[in-house]
Order: sequence, then C-alpha cells, then structure tokens
Amino acid sequence: MPNLKNNHKILNRFKSVKKSLVRGTVAAMGILALAGCGQDDKKADVTNIGVSIANFDDTFMISIKDAMVKYADEMGGKVKLTIVDSKEDTAKQLGQVENFLVQQMDAVIIVPVNTDATKPITDRVLKANTKLVYVNRKPDYLPDAAYYVGSNSIAFGEEQAKYVDKITKGGNIGILEGALTDEAAIFRTKGVEDYFADKPDYKVIRKQTGKWSRALGLSIVENWLSSGDEMNIIISNNDEMAIGASQALKAVNKLKDTVIVGVDATADGLAAIEQGNINATVFQDGVGQARGAIDAALDAIKGNKREQITWIPSELVTPENIKEFREKHKI
Repeated sequence: MPNLKNNHKILNRFKSVKKSLVRGTVAAMGILALAGCGQDDKKADVTNIGVSIANFDDTFMISIKDAMVKYADEMGGKVKLTIVDSKEDTAKQLGQVENFLVQQMDAVIIVPVNTDATKPITDRVLKANTKLVYVNRKPDYLPDAAYYVGSNSIAFGEEQAKYVDKITKGGNIGILEGALTDEAAIFRTKGVEDYFADKPDYKVIRKQTGKWSRALGLSIVENWLSSGDEMNIIISNNDEMAIGASQALKAVNKLKDTVIVGVDATADGLAAIEQGNINATVFQDGVGQARGAIDAALDAIKGNKREQITWIPSELVTPENIKEFREKHKI
C-alpha cells in the first residue's frame, strides 16, 4: 500500500522548490529590467546627429567639420556626431541621409552638394519626423520644418566689389566661380555683378567656374593670360581659387599688377594676404556656422522656438586689419 504521508512530504517539498525558483526568476527579471532601463536612460542622454558634408577635399568644409567635432566635444558626450563625406555626389549624399534615417538619428545636418536638388533629401528626412538643418549652402527648397544656418552669399560678393572699388579706379574683371550647382557661387557672383552694373569704369570680361579648386583656379587664369586679354582684377568666390590665380600671375610676373580678392579667410587665405599674394578676403565664419547648425538641431529636437534662417555675418579682411582680425577670432 502506498505511503501517503511520504508522498505528501515530497509534494510539499516540490512546491517549496517551485516557489523559490519563481521568486528567483522574478528577481532576476527585475534586475535585467533595471539594467535595461539604465541602458535606455543612458542612450536617451545622448543626442545622435548625422552630418553629411559636400566635400572633405575642400579646405573650408574641413574647417566646418573640425569646428563641429570640437563643439560636440565641449558638450561632454551629450552629442554624438556621425560625419560623412559626400564627395560632391548628389546621389551619394541622398544615400548617406537615408542611412542616417535607418540609424534613427535624432537630427540630420547637411552641407548640400547641389542646392537645386535637395527636395528628395528634405522630403525624406521630414517624412521620417527627423529634424533637419542645412548649413553653409542654402537650398532653394526650404519648407517650414527645415532650418538653415549660413551667411548671405550676395553680401560676400558686394563686400568684395566694394573693396575693389575702394582701392582701384576701374579695370577689367575676371570672376572665378565656384560650382554652379551651389547657391553660394551663384549669389556671390551676382553680388559682384550687381555692384558694378552701374559703374562703367569696371567691366567683367571673363567668368568661369573653377569648382572651388585651387588647381582649377590656376589653370583657368593661365588660360585667361594666354588669351592676351588685359585683366587687372580677379574676384574669386573662395580663397582656394584666388590662391590658384595668384600662382598663375606670379609665374608671369603680373601678380603686383593685379588685385585679387577671395572669400572664406581660411588659414591659407590669410597667409596669402600676409605674403602679398592676394589683396583681401571676406571672412566666412565656419566656426559660427558649425556651432549654429548644432544649436539649431538641438533646439529643433527640444522643440525650442527659433528663426528658420540664422545669418552668420561676414567681415572683410585686408593687410591693414589682418592682425586685429587674428586677435579677435584667435586664428
């Protein structure tokens, strides 16, 4: 006959072990849940921003990238940047932005390759409810939910033209243009042409795109010189092309007879002024644009109200004020 007393003892012992296992499992799950919350909270403390820059080969673009990295570092790990090079390829930039969306970035900052072709990028980012900031190159298409931080491109051209008008009494002008897909190139050139439109002593006789490149600036001006045209003023959309122009002029001993003005006030541009290779440049505040773009992205993420467009002011740099300029901006 079965021993019922012993069976009850075994059953009670089994129930006790089962309760202990359940309590242990619940406790373990609680620990895992707390650990998971900690990880999620840690992630929530970091803002992830994807940055697509048009071209790492461009000196000014690198200055923007470096300034963004430095500003993010100053925030003590609260902002994480993922920065990629679009290599002046619109399709590549679109792919980079789509990858940012897959990675669920909190915001996307873009220096666009082609300011006329940003609509597909903009629409995809905004449809994904991701914050969007354009910087340096202002896109034609800028709906209300997108932001822009940069400088007034027409004002750069006007500053260049005013300086030329101040130190000369007229002359033939050659304009070195940046990439013609870029708003900055179009409007910097427009600023120059509009200023001289009612000044018959000045005439634009040459205009060609050097795509922001020093090497192309050099070759273009070499071709201008070989054509035999008399040209005593060269206005460049950026410092790189201006430096290329100075190299071409120096090679034929015409540098001292030509006024050259650039834009950006890059390290090389400032050195060229000090060396007497170019006459002036207009400061484009890359640090201000970089920091402003990150600020705009953070404000958008937090829902803070701000202007859709933030203009960063320009500043003329000449041999007369370059020392003061360096001290002011710690360059």
